[in-house]
Amino acid sequence: MSQSAIWPDAKILKTKQFRDACVEAHNAIFWVARGANSFLEAMPQNQHLSLLWVGDSQDFRTRYFEKHFQIGLNIRELEVYFCENGVKVPHSFCFDDRTPAFAEAWYLVELLHRDLDQSKFSTSLPFDSPFMLMGDTQDHNASLYHHELEALHACLLKSVRLFQRIPSLLTPIKSLLHQPNKIALEPETFTLEYTAFSSVMTGQKIIIGFSAGDHLRPKPFYFIKDINQNFRPKNRGLDYRPESIQSLEKIIENNVSDDELLNQLCKLTMALVKSAQV
Repeated sequence: MSQSAIWPDAKILKTKQFRDACVEAHNAIFWVARGANSFLEAMPQNQHLSLLWVGDSQDFRTRYFEKHFQIGLNIRELEVYFCENGVKVPHSFCFDDRTPAFAEAWYLVELLHRDLDQSKFSTSLPFDSPFMLMGDTQDHNASLYHHELEALHACLLKSVRLFQRIPSLLTPIKSLLHQPNKIALEPETFTLEYTAFSSVMTGQKIIIGFSAGDHLRPKPFYFIKDINQNFRPKNRGLDYRPESIQSLEKIIENNVSDDELLNQLCKLTMALVKSAQV
């Protein structure tokens, strides 16, 4: 299942075990983001924290820092690792029977081995989250969530494959698309996002995305986020256009085809772009 772009069984998405696995995965993402935040220059909307999809390794990695380093994440194993010149190196860290304090210690050792300035590393992030775990009070246990993490990875992989098809479906506004259109995993919200439209002139940005679930909607769903002057909710959980939210559980149970799902998302995206140009 980890290598093919198919949905998991919808039943697993309903379980508390799956939700707990998502919290574990989210915390692994936080730790990757901590490395990026420590060594990369801050960007608007925290874009320096975005984790980019790497097709060859089937996982997510930070932007390059200090010329040739990256930090990668294998969600199936909750494994964090360093990359040098795009190649994964040994001595990775797995969030299994380990506390957050162990993760911090691992970072400091790996930075020392690469002659990187340890004093730059910080566990702070430019956002808060109710799912963030720190200290020595709770162990991460990836091995307890093997099936759930495989299902989560399958959801993300399938979503990547779907998002890769979007450019051909949005041909009428191709000349207006923000380039390059990278698929990114956003650490703050645990959302996989594809920027379908961006206007430098108006500041509008339309994002098609997949969420692993949040405190308002604990099960995975697809969404469209329209960032503009007239729609800027203060609560990040309300960022999404209500009419665009589609439950993955229902998509699977109702046998909604890939074409149907993409057509619905792209149709709404086109409507939002046209309304902004009126």
